[in-house]
Amino acid sequence: VSTQSTGGQGTSAYDQSELAEFQDLTYFTKREVLHVHKRFAELAPEKVKQHGRNPTLTKEEILLLPELAANPFKERILEVFSDAGDGNMNFEQFLDMMSQLSSKAPLETKIDFAFKIYDFNEDGQICENDLQKVILFLVQPAVTGATLTSDERNQVIKNVINEMDMDDDGSISYLDFKHGMSKLNGFEESFKVTL
Repeated sequence: VSTQSTGGQGTSAYDQSELAEFQDLTYFTKREVLHVHKRFAELAPEKVKQHGRNPTLTKEEILLLPELAANPFKERILEVFSDAGDGNMNFEQFLDMMSQLSSKAPLETKIDFAFKIYDFNEDGQICENDLQKVILFLVQPAVTGATLTSDERNQVIKNVINEMDMDDDGSISYLDFKHGMSKLNGFEESFKVTL
């Protein structure tokens, strides 16, 4: 890996123009971009050493990130942010994910990616099948020991759709979701990691 001088601040895998571009494309400062790259490299140091500053890390390697450990949607988050949809990411995809999960990201950005996470079939609507999967991710009987009967799950789904479906079409559009999430206290905190 060739490194560039950072003006007395040590060495970096990126020069100042690259850092400036990352800063323009994310909610991070140049220093924070470097910190995110350090965290990325720590997940698979040998791979970064062998393949340079931007190798593709596997989903399993990225799941080692402690900030994702307790999130029931951790694998789905990785799938949404990876270009191939498989959870594997290079540094730029990882940086994008960390930026959108940062406390600096605006509420609308968090709503956008939360919608993508919950829209499992990627049809632009959150339907009953998507909500079934959301419930399974949240309850996780094998992890929490909690269970819901089929009737209870169906009632939760019916309640969520009744509450959020403003146009009464039986599913939750992006606008329905945005409206509902913007009123929900604590939503932003659910989609945040601290560097």
